[in-house]
Amino acid sequence: MNCEETTNLMDAYVDGELDPITSLQVERHLRECSKCEQVYEVDTAVAHVVSQAAPYYRAPTELRERIHSALRDAIGPSTIADSARENQLLASRTPPERRNVFSDLPWNRLALAAAILLAAIVASSLFPRMSAPTSDQFLAMQLIASHVRSLMANHLTDVASSDQHTVKPWLDVKLDFAAPVVDLSNQGFPLIGGRLDYLANHSVAALVYQRRKHFINLFVWPVESGTTRATKAVSRQGYHLLHWVDSDFNYWAVSDVSASDLQAFKEQFEGQLRTH
Repeated sequence: MNCEETTNLMDAYVDGELDPITSLQVERHLRECSKCEQVYEVDTAVAHVVSQAAPYYRAPTELRERIHSALRDAIGPSTIADSARENQLLASRTPPERRNVFSDLPWNRLALAAAILLAAIVASSLFPRMSAPTSDQFLAMQLIASHVRSLMANHLTDVASSDQHTVKPWLDVKLDFAAPVVDLSNQGFPLIGGRLDYLANHSVAALVYQRRKHFINLFVWPVESGTTRATKAVSRQGYHLLHWVDSDFNYWAVSDVSASDLQAFKEQFEGQLRTH
């Protein structure tokens, strides 16, 4: 699957509408193409922002009638007649499996363009104050998406090992920085391995730890000058995120473990680093 095919399927992939085989083909391409992966991250972030932040309103009867009228004018009377005949034939048959009502309409490009244009006009009048996500919110969405994708695609690690002396050299070769790696097996957070990931326009190290039956993704990359040192805890969609910074690195831990477990993981990780 190439970039053009993946881009054409991106919306359906984000909405979970692809069949399993096509979905796996898209996932495989995203793992190999950082450009398409960035498109996926943006589409996912936009979908989350709209679903969480946008208010929902029932359209007034007059507006619905205007939309229907606009679509009828765009589609044309002959197409509508054809659709009516098709509906009569379908009504005489055994009812098929329930489908989305729009899947049976003979939409053409002109009708679709008219619908999109009308929706854009309505949205601009209803949501004038809806703001774009902040950089921190967008990063949090990227982190959650990377964590979930690693679980769904069964791609937790590129190098699977509980030995920090195996994981760290592998990452050092792949990255332009030497990420710290510690084993926390004795503290209840065994190291599973590591992988490469891509966040905020640069490559990062993803260290994978386990807490009972749950996984913790710890994303690590060099700190930039002026970055605040304050610890930040965030909760989104049932996931907990914990951010902290030391003199050299940014750390973001993401998991569905409890907030207290994630805080304990941070403390144990920092404690191990101090002993090295």
